[in-house]
Amino acid sequence: MNQHLTSEQISNWLAGERTPQQESHLRECPVCAGEVARIQTTLQSFGATVDRLSEQQMRGAPQSVRQLAAVRPQTTRPLRWALAVAALSIAVGLPFYERTMNERHRQEMAKADAALLEQIDAEVSRAVPAPMEPLIDLVAWDSTNSRGGSTTR
Repeated sequence: MNQHLTSEQISNWLAGERTPQQESHLRECPVCAGEVARIQTTLQSFGATVDRLSEQQMRGAPQSVRQLAAVRPQTTRPLRWALAVAALSIAVGLPFYERTMNERHRQEMAKADAALLEQIDAEVSRAVPAPMEPLIDLVAWDSTNSRGGSTTR
């Protein structure tokens, strides 16, 4: 695998869907391995924060709510996974979005620069400055003897 892993491949990797080529690439590519490690650390921190907040809220909750939560703890897992997937999507997608926007900006600037250079080239290439163009009609130039600078009338 010569290219870096895509955001979709990294997401699949973190979800447990791994191919031998991806495993090999992550062992050999410090950029992709660092990205996966960064996202895993972010998700672990996010999960730990959710656990702490949940515990804090449960301490202040009435006894009936605590009993209900103890009976049905599996109902919070889908929510945790949904939040984890949302955080992962943002963490993975944001750098790619920024790169895309920066590339578009560079392309727009290159087009604007090219247009400006064409405009400058057109102005510099003029035989006579624009304010003097009406004077050209008054003088007829001899194109056969342009070296001597003579004119015919």
